[in-house]
Amino acid sequence: MGLIILPLLAAWFAAFVYSGFMLYAIFSGDKPLWYAAATLGFGVVLALVYLRIGLSGFKARETVWAFEIPLFFLLNKVAIAVFVAAAVCYFFGWGAANFAHIKAVCFVLSFAVSAGALMGTVYADSFQQRHGIGTTY
Repeated sequence: MGLIILPLLAAWFAAFVYSGFMLYAIFSGDKPLWYAAATLGFGVVLALVYLRIGLSGFKARETVWAFEIPLFFLLNKVAIAVFVAAAVCYFFGWGAANFAHIKAVCFVLSFAVSAGALMGTVYADSFQQRHGIGTTY
């Protein structure tokens, strides 16, 4: 199963690094430091909300498959679509990404889904232990 999870984890880590480049573009622009810090803070809050909503579907379950929670976050079609849309809008722009607010929205969306996917994958085992959810193989 590591042959499936590890490349997906590496892809989401690459997405996380790319969102870091987006944040650097916001920092290097003419916006003040508080603008970039607020954008980063909003991205962190949105990532935690994504993590909490994703894990809330598993709270009521008594058992889950061994890799069900990590694969839920790594293969979430909505999160992949959101990241691709944000990255394409940021990279190509089509004139819209010239506005700093559009770049900030692209960063927040890409950061939230990539950081949420990484946190959900790493946090899955301790979430199962805390809520007493069994593992089936």
